[in-house]
Amino acid sequence: MSREIQIDFDALKAFLNGYNLSHLLNDASFNSFISQQHKKYFAYLTFIAEIQNFIDNPDYSNIILTTQIPFLKESCSDTGISFFSTFHGSYKSSKLLLRSSIETFLKGYFLDIIADIDKESSIYELFRKIKALPYCSVEPSKSIIDLIHGKYKMLCQDVHTATNLNMVNLSALNYFPSFNKDEATKVSDFSLVLISSYLTLLSLKYNEQFHGFHYKNRKIIINSIPRQYRLMINNIEE
Repeated sequence: MSREIQIDFDALKAFLNGYNLSHLLNDASFNSFISQQHKKYFAYLTFIAEIQNFIDNPDYSNIILTTQIPFLKESCSDTGISFFSTFHGSYKSSKLLLRSSIETFLKGYFLDIIADIDKESSIYELFRKIKALPYCSVEPSKSIIDLIHGKYKMLCQDVHTATNLNMVNLSALNYFPSFNKDEATKVSDFSLVLISSYLTLLSLKYNEQFHGFHYKNRKIIINSIPRQYRLMINNIEE
């Protein structure tokens, strides 16, 4: 190892040794941001934990299969790691993970309807097959899937660095950890909508199972679902 590399490596170790997020907690905007994100992520975690108690249970009319769970868990994991990335100010990687969460969610959600959808590598084809389903031609599924698709296309701009606005242009690790309210808000706009959409679709499709969840967990989940869908999920007529 050359002297220059060793010096830089020593500086890296010193940076890691002093790495600390605690100063960010003094920022009210940061606290508000992570509070909103935490509420949605915790609700998603809660749903995934609960639904695993109903796998392959023939007592329900709409059975959730063993094969679906790994994809749904991976989608939840993607949102969790995205959430973690935002703590540090890594907003682009956070958005890339949210993009991944869409792919894994859709595969897990529709695997019982389209048997080979987990093998689909083309995202264009993934959405085409999903939108061709009768299930996705009626409300509210149609609007929610369209919303997810719209968010996916916007996130793709960051994958392909479509414009200068999508470029981060970082050249040093000492940028991290940091908090940028504008960038954090952009991530939040994606994350909150996507997780709410996932929870709504899951709670509607597996409504029988949802009503078998612990009442405290049902409350956590329903409070992270848009108000216009709550009566439907709770089987209450307007």
